Amino acid sequence: MLLVLLAVVGVLLLFQYIKLLLSNGYADKIPPLQPVYPLVGHIPLFLGKNTHQAFDVVVKLLGSVERMGKLMLGPKPLITISHPDLMQQVLTRNDLYDKPFLYEFLRLGNGLITERSGERWLQTRKLLGPTFNTSMLTSFLSTMDARTMKMVSKLQSLADGHSEIDIYPFLLTCTLEIAISTTMGRMDDEMPGQQDYIRNLEIIMNAIGTRIVNINLWLFYQFSKAYEVEERARKICYDFTNKIIEQRRLELHSLPKDAAVDDEYIKKRMNTLDQILTAQKSDGTTFSNTDLIYQLFTIISAANDTSALTVSYTCLYLAMNPHIQDTVKSEMDQVFYSPDVEINLDTLKQLEYTEMAIKEALRICPTAPFAARQTSSEILLDGITVPKGEIIFIDLYNLHRHKEFWGPDPDRYDPERFRPEAVQQRHPFAFLPFSGGSRNCIGHRYAMNAMKIMLLRLLQNFEVRTNLKQEDFKFRFEITAKLEGPHSVWLVKRNKGL
Repeated sequence: MLLVLLAVVGVLLLFQYIKLLLSNGYADKIPPLQPVYPLVGHIPLFLGKNTHQAFDVVVKLLGSVERMGKLMLGPKPLITISHPDLMQQVLTRNDLYDKPFLYEFLRLGNGLITERSGERWLQTRKLLGPTFNTSMLTSFLSTMDARTMKMVSKLQSLADGHSEIDIYPFLLTCTLEIAISTTMGRMDDEMPGQQDYIRNLEIIMNAIGTRIVNINLWLFYQFSKAYEVEERARKICYDFTNKIIEQRRLELHSLPKDAAVDDEYIKKRMNTLDQILTAQKSDGTTFSNTDLIYQLFTIISAANDTSALTVSYTCLYLAMNPHIQDTVKSEMDQVFYSPDVEINLDTLKQLEYTEMAIKEALRICPTAPFAARQTSSEILLDGITVPKGEIIFIDLYNLHRHKEFWGPDPDRYDPERFRPEAVQQRHPFAFLPFSGGSRNCIGHRYAMNAMKIMLLRLLQNFEVRTNLKQEDFKFRFEITAKLEGPHSVWLVKRNKGL
């Protein structure tokens, strides 16, 4: 009986395999990423790999094609693209907002990043859009600066010119405080549980990265030890997030009735949390408590981790290239020539070379190196019709290293690549640090302002040095691309800090 049962199961699996194989005939003309194995595709390349090893495997596989390839999960192809022409086609299609099942691994339901339905995502995006208008961005600047100066003060005692520190945790705390203060309106010096939140967010990110690169965890994750660890971490992070929600909900309920937020002008001056708490969906309903936690947790995490990582990488590259650091500092001194010069949108806009330095770090070390879409209708890519329901894997890491657009040495750090004349001559979709098209990052202007302020105050007060070299960079995949080791620098106090 056991043999008969095994035989039946084997036949069913074989039938399903053949069915999948036949249904994916459209991909026969798409070259597979190399190397690839018969029947099982690329699955063996990921077995037993940690997140650092898996990241290297993915980068090498995706780098084996110039425009489009396919990653084979057994008989199932994932279409990969790494050329700006194809990026533009996919990311500007109004019927390609949907995201594939891989985003469910983040377990954030209808959060702005993880919402799989393009239609529901669009509704939420419209609700939250006003919270990042020019007026709100201006109001955030003083808070961003205050939180940054708090971080600088903590670093003063470590800036002895020889003590090596990991700059990332300091920046992570700073960006979290900025996110909580600006988008949530919480002005506490430090919220209870803040450090626990940071530690457990790291645990969650690591768990998600591990799950994505281990196919054996796709189906049986809930029975693993990693799931238990992640659940405990999520409870701590969700409780922290829920506390912010409940505090603000009570505050809003205590407002007099004539302070109702039915005026459009008032709505446009509300922070993100208030928008979420008072927003009504198209069907007239409001967000549930679970929805609120997902939305807020998504926004806090996105604003926190990505900005901290980018400033960390920028500091490392400036430390490895002292002449570029000097150029950045010189520009800062010209714009902020006196302690009386105010940080506003105009003065930040004048930090043009500083922004170029940040963008070049984002190019080489994109915080989100990969993304994906699921086709909700047919799309023609390089003469091949990709049908509805297929996954398109967007390779931003290799896009930013495409020699056709970045020259023969794309790994070299050079902010000059972002001179206006160079940008104008380059394909508009060759650089996508915040994704592209309509489903790009809603907070990209907010993030750039915060990163400029953090870098400004750091370089006004310290010279940044490091022993690391670019070839020492070993990335691991945790949704964002992080170094396997610390972001090690040492700081030297400048004679005059503003």
